[in-house]
Amino acid sequence: MSRRVKIKIVSVFIPLLVLLAVNSGISSFWAEKKAPDSPGPTPAASPVKLDVQVPDVLISLEPDDSPEYAFVVEKDTQQLFLFGYDNGFKELLRLDASTGEVRGPKKRAGDSKTPEGVYFFTKEHLDQDLAPIYGSRAYPMDYPNALDKVSGLTGNSIWLHGSEDVLKPRSSNGCVALANNDIDHLSKYIKLNRTPIIVVKKLSFADEATIDRTKRSILTFLSHWKASLEQGTYHEYLKHYDQEYIPDISWWSKWLEERKRFKAAESPHSVELRRRSIFMHDGVFVVLFDQVASALDRKVPAGIKKLFIAQKAEGLKIIGEEFLALPEKMKDKDRANPLVAAYQSLEKFIKKPAITPAPPKVVPDDSKEIARMVDEWLKAWSAKDIKKYGEFYTSDFRSQGKDLKFWLAHKARLNRQYKFIRVTKDDTLTIKKENEKRNVSFVQTYVSSGLKAVGIKQLVLKREDGQWKIYRETWKKI
Repeated sequence: MSRRVKIKIVSVFIPLLVLLAVNSGISSFWAEKKAPDSPGPTPAASPVKLDVQVPDVLISLEPDDSPEYAFVVEKDTQQLFLFGYDNGFKELLRLDASTGEVRGPKKRAGDSKTPEGVYFFTKEHLDQDLAPIYGSRAYPMDYPNALDKVSGLTGNSIWLHGSEDVLKPRSSNGCVALANNDIDHLSKYIKLNRTPIIVVKKLSFADEATIDRTKRSILTFLSHWKASLEQGTYHEYLKHYDQEYIPDISWWSKWLEERKRFKAAESPHSVELRRRSIFMHDGVFVVLFDQVASALDRKVPAGIKKLFIAQKAEGLKIIGEEFLALPEKMKDKDRANPLVAAYQSLEKFIKKPAITPAPPKVVPDDSKEIARMVDEWLKAWSAKDIKKYGEFYTSDFRSQGKDLKFWLAHKARLNRQYKFIRVTKDDTLTIKKENEKRNVSFVQTYVSSGLKAVGIKQLVLKREDGQWKIYRETWKKI
C-alpha cells in the first residue's frame, strides 16, 4: 500500500473514532439523567424545611365535616386571596378586586371607603334580587360589628358582589367588587355566618411557628373564660374583660339559677365551644365559635358567638362581644340570653327532681310602686333633667355629710361635664321592709362619655308628701 493511501485512511478513521467517542459520552450522560435506578453518587441529606410565611391575619380554623375557607382582600394591590385550611392555611386562588374609590378605612356613611377588619357574610342575594350594579350575586358583610360601633364607625350595606362592567381598581362605593364569573366561582367556598372576609391595606406575614404560638395562647385564654362561665363566680367571669368594656351581665343571676338546678339534680353539664376560628386585624383577635349547651346526652345550639380580644398590660382581655347569629327558636325571645334559654330547654330532661325551692320572699305590697319610682328616677338621671331628678329625694336627704342642695349642685356639674349619661339597673331589684322605711338594692350600670362603672346601688326610702323618696343613697363598685 502506498504511503499516500495510508495517510488518507488514517485521516478518515481518526475523526470517526473521535465522533464515536463523543456520541458514547453524550449517550451515557443522558442515560444517567433519565434512568431512575441509576446508582449515581450518594445523595446529600434532605434540606431543612423552612417555615412557610402566611398572612398574619389568619391564625386558625376548625373545620366541621367539610372544608373551611377564608378570604383576604389587600387594598394596595386590589386583589382578593382565597385560603383553604388543612393543618395550616394555604393560598388557593387570587383574583382582581375593586374596593372603595376613596382610600383609607371607612369612618362614616357615604365616605366611599371600604372598611378594614374581620367580617363575616350574613346573607346571599342572587341575580333576580339585585340591581344590575351588583352583578350576578352579592354577600352582605356584618359591618358595622360591635367593635366598629364602639369606635364610632357608621354606615351599612357593605357587600362582596359581582359586576356587570369591566372591573376597574377602586371603583366601588365602599363594597368589594369582583367580576361576575369570579364571584360565581367563589360562591361554593362561602358559608354564611362562618366564612370570613378580612380587609387590609397591605398584607404582612408571619411564620407558622409564630402563628401556632399565638393560636395556643388564644385557645388557653378561651378555655379559662369557658371554665369561669361554667363554674366560676361573677367576679371570676368579669376578670376576662377589659376594665373599659362593660359586658351585658343582666342575665347572670338567671344563669346561676340554671347551674344550681343541674347541680342539685346531679346532672353533668357543660358549655361547648365548637368550630373555633381565630383571626386578627390591627392587634385585635376575632374569635368565632358555635356555643352549645350540653347536658344529659343532649345538645342545644346557643348561637354563633364572636369575641374581640386584645393584649393588655395585664394580659389578654375581651374588649367586645356579640352574637353573629341565633338559632331560629331563640330569635323571638325578648332579651333572653341564648345560653340561659338553651339550658331552660334542657330542664325538662332532668331525671332527678331539683331540691325543693325555698318559699318565696314576702314582697311588700308597695313593691310595684317602688319599682316604678326607681325606673322614673333612673330615667330622669339619664336625661340629665336635674329638676325632675331632685323631686325623687326627701328634703332631709344626706350623702357624705352634705345636704340635698349640695347633692343636686354636684349632679348638675356632672351633667355639664359629660355629653351623655345612661344609668340602668338589672332585673334583681330587692325590697326589704324596715319599720316605716324601705331598703332597696340592685346592680347599677353607669355609662357616660367619661366614665363606665358597675356596682351595687342601695337606697333607703321613706314616705314624704305621700310618695316614696330617697332618704339615703350608697354605691359600691363590683
